Amino acid sequence: MSAAVISNQPSLAAAPRPLHGPVRRTWWSGAVGLAVWACLLFVVALWVSNSGVQALGQGLGSALTSTGRLTGLVSSALLLVQVIAMARVPWIERALGQDRLAHWHRLVGFTSFNLMLAHILLITLGYASLAQTGALGELWSLVTTAPGMLLAAAGTVCLVMIVVTSIRAARRRLRYESWHLLHLYAYLGAGLALPHQLWTGTDFLFSPWATAFWWALYAAALASVLVYRVAVPLAASRRQRLVVSRVVPEGPGVVTVYLTGRRVATLRVSAGQFFVWRFKTGTGWTRGHPLSLSAAPTSAGLRVTIGTHGDDGARLASITVGTPVLIEGPYGRLTADTRVRPRLVVFAAGLGIAPLLALLQEAAGDRLPATLVYRARSADELALRADVEQLAATSGLRVIELLGSRSRIGASWLPAQFGHVPGPEAVRRLIPDLPDHDVFVCGPAPWARAVVADLRAAGVAPEAIHLELFALE
Repeated sequence: MSAAVISNQPSLAAAPRPLHGPVRRTWWSGAVGLAVWACLLFVVALWVSNSGVQALGQGLGSALTSTGRLTGLVSSALLLVQVIAMARVPWIERALGQDRLAHWHRLVGFTSFNLMLAHILLITLGYASLAQTGALGELWSLVTTAPGMLLAAAGTVCLVMIVVTSIRAARRRLRYESWHLLHLYAYLGAGLALPHQLWTGTDFLFSPWATAFWWALYAAALASVLVYRVAVPLAASRRQRLVVSRVVPEGPGVVTVYLTGRRVATLRVSAGQFFVWRFKTGTGWTRGHPLSLSAAPTSAGLRVTIGTHGDDGARLASITVGTPVLIEGPYGRLTADTRVRPRLVVFAAGLGIAPLLALLQEAAGDRLPATLVYRARSADELALRADVEQLAATSGLRVIELLGSRSRIGASWLPAQFGHVPGPEAVRRLIPDLPDHDVFVCGPAPWARAVVADLRAAGVAPEAIHLELFALE
């Protein structure tokens, strides 16, 4: 379909009433980190109060066992923190943002896993030393005779599977749907460990404070999952009853989907945010797809733009008018309320343009000066180009298109013809008054990271850089 035809489609940005986004409280970010550290310090304090330090001086077996207890306690606490983080609790998600939350997810997850392995090794060696038996025999005895240990072993297998498939090299070989399904076993792994800890873990039962703390932490994790991953999305979907109202082909492998619902005007969502969408069409409709809004949300409805070349692409390409849609969200902090500068520049690549276009439409309504730096291999690959041209014509948006194959020298985010220009210098040339701008970046992960690195090298303050990777890691 030609650009002219696309530009004649009704624009959601022209709808009469924009929607209001969720409230964001800046102090929450510090509160989240403080709560995690307080939790870990309390766990260590419980270990100390249960003679953890004294045991270190009572021989090799006791020292190994006591250290194993500590690593197990910290690992369990971090695993439950991980489950709560995966539950997409709104105030945590808004406080940290998806990219920071994803970084925490990997850091906490791998730390918890490594401590779990250390716990298994140290406890086995400690018990073997105390009983003067072989380590393998002691491990077998623990698994087969200690209460709850068979369940704990099954939980460990689940967690090992998750960690192995989370390594980036393995992640790239998996379809997103397969990876997402495997990740759900984290809940099973955490749940299977509970009986072992309550039946054999003295640190869980030695005092009412310890018992209350661990039950409260498990209850918080369970409630977070049931409320925010199950109940809230189902209630929102039932209340909104979103359906596909129009499907517009944008070019090879790209379609734009318009959605309406009976209570869209009540949604608290901002331009730049995303939902996890489930389009109820075809086999596999239960799989969720994280997609950003590609137009500023209004009471007229919502809009998303979908690439259909990737996982589940054939089914997404067949979406028809009237298809019911389930939603989770909104999520993400690529929104106007994070701004700290008077001017706005956005760097987009591929379908990373979607949330940034919505943000630019919102900025145009507020008459804020804005610049779009748009990267693609060719003009044919500039998604939503007609919308960009319309916005430039009506709002004065400055558009800089960086077309061509990727540079093999210098800054990798630039096209080859500009590869000789150092990245920080290129940024300053593109945006001469850069210190006056908030900079939003969205695109494939390697490209976005390269842009952000050069922005920082060019002297842009960290609080003025707003990143959302166009990928799930």
